[in-house]
Parts: sequence; C-alpha cells; structure tokens
Amino acid sequence: MGAALVVFMVLAVAAFRLQVIKYSKYRSLARDNYVVYVPIKAPRGDIVDRNGRVIAGCRQSFSICAVPRSILRNEREIAILSRILELEEDDIREILQPTASSYRPTAIVRDADFAALSAVQESFAELPDVMVIAEPVRSYPGGEYFGHMIGYVGEATREEIKRSPAAYASGDFLGKAGIEKQYEAYLKGKAGRRYVKFTPGGGSGPVEVDDPPRKSPTPAWRLHLHADAALQELAHRLLKGRRGCILAIDIHTGGILVMASSPTFDPDLFAVGISPDDWKSIIGSEAKPLINRAIQSAYPPGSTFKIATAGMALEEGVITPRIRLEPCRGAYRFGNRTFRCWKEAGHGAVGLVEAIKVSCDVYFYQLGERLSPDIFGSYGAGWKLDKRTGVDLPGEITGLVPDGAYYDSAYGKGKWTRGIMLNLAIGQGEILVTPLELLCFFCGVANDGKYYVPRCVDRAETDGAVQRFRGDPVVLDISQATLEILKNSMLGVVEGDNGTGHAARLPGIRVAGKTGTTQNPHGDDHASFVCFAPFDNPEVAVYVLVENAGHGSTEAAPAARRLLMEYFGIAEPEEVVGG
Repeated sequence: MGAALVVFMVLAVAAFRLQVIKYSKYRSLARDNYVVYVPIKAPRGDIVDRNGRVIAGCRQSFSICAVPRSILRNEREIAILSRILELEEDDIREILQPTASSYRPTAIVRDADFAALSAVQESFAELPDVMVIAEPVRSYPGGEYFGHMIGYVGEATREEIKRSPAAYASGDFLGKAGIEKQYEAYLKGKAGRRYVKFTPGGGSGPVEVDDPPRKSPTPAWRLHLHADAALQELAHRLLKGRRGCILAIDIHTGGILVMASSPTFDPDLFAVGISPDDWKSIIGSEAKPLINRAIQSAYPPGSTFKIATAGMALEEGVITPRIRLEPCRGAYRFGNRTFRCWKEAGHGAVGLVEAIKVSCDVYFYQLGERLSPDIFGSYGAGWKLDKRTGVDLPGEITGLVPDGAYYDSAYGKGKWTRGIMLNLAIGQGEILVTPLELLCFFCGVANDGKYYVPRCVDRAETDGAVQRFRGDPVVLDISQATLEILKNSMLGVVEGDNGTGHAARLPGIRVAGKTGTTQNPHGDDHASFVCFAPFDNPEVAVYVLVENAGHGSTEAAPAARRLLMEYFGIAEPEEVVGG
C-alpha cells in the first residue's frame, strides 16, 4: 500500500510539473511543432521518337519551399529568408499569399542553384518553416527542334486547379501546349506522399516521420512518337533563318514523321516557369514563334492546288486528258481583265498532263471558267480541305474553300463575277488551307483515294501495358481513273522533261510532286512543294512551305529532296538549303 502511494505521489508531482509549472513551455512547443503532408511528385512520362531517342524527359531539381500558414506569421523568418535568397520580403509574401492558409509547402525558388541551397541548409535553425524539396522537372533533350509538336508545361492556374482539384494543387505543372497538353492524362502520373515534422530550433531542418507511412508515386506512361528525330532536326536546318514549315507523313498509317515549324522556341524555357523577359521576347516577336504553322496557319495553296482543280474538272467531265484548250500565250483575257501566266512567253497548246507538269496558269484559268463556286466548294468540303484533320494536337484551325453562299455573303447576292473562279483554279483568291490539310489530301491521292487521320503519338506504355493510337481512315470521293491521271501528272512534274519539280529527283527512286508559288499581298511570294515516293508503292508524303522565298521549284523542292534522301538513306554531299 505504501509503495503504491509513493508511485502515485511521484506521478502526481510529474503531472503537476508538466501541466502547471512547465505548461507555457510545452504549450508553445506543441503549438509550434507540426507535421505536414508533402507530395512526392511523379516524374512526367518520357516522350521518345520512333527509335527510342528521348525527346522529353525529366531531371532532378531542388526547390526552396516554405509552409505558408506558419512563415507568414513570422516576420523575422521572412527577413532572414529574404536576405539569404536576395529576394524582396514583399515578393516572398506575394508568392505565398495564394496558399496563405495551407500547411502544404509552397515553392519560393524553383530549381535553386547550389549557392542558394547551401545558404538555406546552413540557416535551418533560423528557418523553422522552410525546407528543400527534391522534385522532378521537365527537360527537353529534343530542344527547339520539337518545340511545336511536343509543346511545353506550365504551372497550374487557379482555374485549372478548380476544375481538377483532385489532380492538381498550387505549384503543380501540367501540359499547356502540343503533345504535353493533348496527352496530359498519360504524362502526369500520380503523386505519392510523405509526412514531415517541423521543429523550431531543431537546427537540422524538417524531419520525415514514419507514421503515417510514405507512399511512392505512380509512374506515368511513356509516349512513343511516329516522328524521327534525325528527320526532324534536318527539317529545321533546312528552314534555318526562314519562316515556314515542313511536314512528312507515313502514308500507310498517317503517322507524322516530321512536323517542323519555323521560327521555333525552346520548351526548356517553360520547364520551371518562364521569366517575364523571356515571355515578352516570345510573344512580342513579329515572327510569332509560338504559332505552329503546320496546323495553326492557313495559306492560299497556290499551284499545288491545281491537282485538286484538275480532279474536280475530271470528275465533272468538263475535261479529259486529250482535250487541248486555248493555247497559252503568256496571258488570258476574261471580260475586261487580263490574267497572266507565270511564264511570260507562254506554254503553247497543252493537254491536262502537260499543263500540270509545267504548271500552266492559262490552262487552269480555262478550267476555272468551266467550274462554279458551288462545285468548287462542294468538292473542297468532300475532300476535307476545309475541315480540321483531327490530328492529336490542340489548337488546329481549319481552312476555307469558298462556295457561292460565301460570295453572296461577302459581296451581296449575285454581286460577284465568275472571274473569281480563275483565281481559285490556281489556288489563289479567298481559298485558304493549312499545310496539314493539304498534305492529307495528297496522301489520299497517293494511296488510291484513302488517307488516315494524322497522328503524332503511336503508342503509350506503362508497366507492361500498351495502348496504341490509330487514325481512322478517310475515303475521298474520287474515281480511280481520275486518281491515276493525277498521280501520273505529278510524276511528270518531277521525272518528266521540263517538269517544274525536277529539283526533287532522287537516284533510283521515282518521285511524284507538284510545285507551288503563292502570291502574297504582304511581301514576296511563298514557295511550296508537295510530293510522295516511291511512286510505284508510296510510303511517305512531304510538304514544304517557305514564306517569302519565291518559287517552289527552286526553294521548296530541293528541301523536300534532302528530306527524302535522309528518309531513304541515300547519301550525297550537298549544302543545306537555307542553312
């Protein structure tokens, strides 16, 4: 009994000491010690080219973070952190204010350098609400060559967090453009978690606790592109210093082998949050480097569209390959207006195949006379030349193939003349198409009237699971007889004598193509060239557009040739066009 009484008295004294004498001290410690949830961010999924070369990956980074709810009440701690990081105190408060009530660490400095990290580590005793967090940061080994196709990431906005609160929190990054945005659900992975205890005056900074236990992040998917990095890099070198785009598509699958738009940008600038100066430089540039000219710019197609015009005329029965129209003498008179051919001396009397081979404007003016805006618009719509292709990229725009209703709306019913058809027939006037829309049509011509919805991503893989992405087939309403005439005419453009596309010839492989020179009211003509090869069993289709460059035959066709040589593994020393 006496022993029990002694034990009771000892416990009572101890309790009195803890609860009364030391109450203030332990109350303060209990209040200031806290455990917070710290997410373990999952690395974004790798994006690799068709050969496994990493185009977008992740690297390890260290961010200097603080617990907003605690540090915002500690002016002294903010002052110390301000001095160490050489940041204004108000700037630190501004960064933390959006999450002021949160115990979740918020990054003050992302991707901190060694000097800043060392200074914080040495001052942990004075920074009880600060910690350094290791986290993966997006990196782009593919660099600016893949800027438009891959896109970039950026910090989640309040609106994006509000839309998906379970997926994103302040400080998280997500895809903002390109494949990064389109395939965000595959690339983001799922964050894990750990719990960290903050102890004022601990001297060594926050300490991870085992209860609750750590949970590892769920890996993201790995995306495999159709693109070939070597071809993509070559395309950008061919466009160096110029504005334009180059596309290459696998005719059998719709897989995009090349999508180069120039000027481009470096997606690494966005990886940890772009600086105000870099952002101003990009959006203030007259060249608009963020615009993907392959899918976000529409151009008059110029003479490349003569293939479509010829197809319309053949399908409507207003022409046959053997019929010769009025000879070309360098110009054509329609009403009180003269429409000129690109060749001042003229081409003489030519049939359809020869007219395509030498790109005779006068011949096509006469085809335009025999067509109507409604016929023109109907075929354009049926051949998907005025519709988005459905490529797996955000931001695609659509072109315009005008019809009678369009002109009635623009000029008033019946207040336009049939002279508009002469311009439309040679791909000028109000007609606009994106490079990808136009190339898809030519894939259909090459592939007996069928092409596939173009796709950048071939498949996604994770933990042994594979998901493949296939573009649906699109069938053009065009007869085989017409297709054969168009294909053989395009063969003559490259392989025939006096063909305007002879600069695209390859040793041992027959190429079919069509040159284009598009009048530009804002400057020099645009040069373009579209082709497919091999002619007998087409594998690849290529489109080259160079703004303000002049003639497609001299500026675009040689670039297409270089790309085809790389694709087919044909070696030949040659200077890079535009390099």
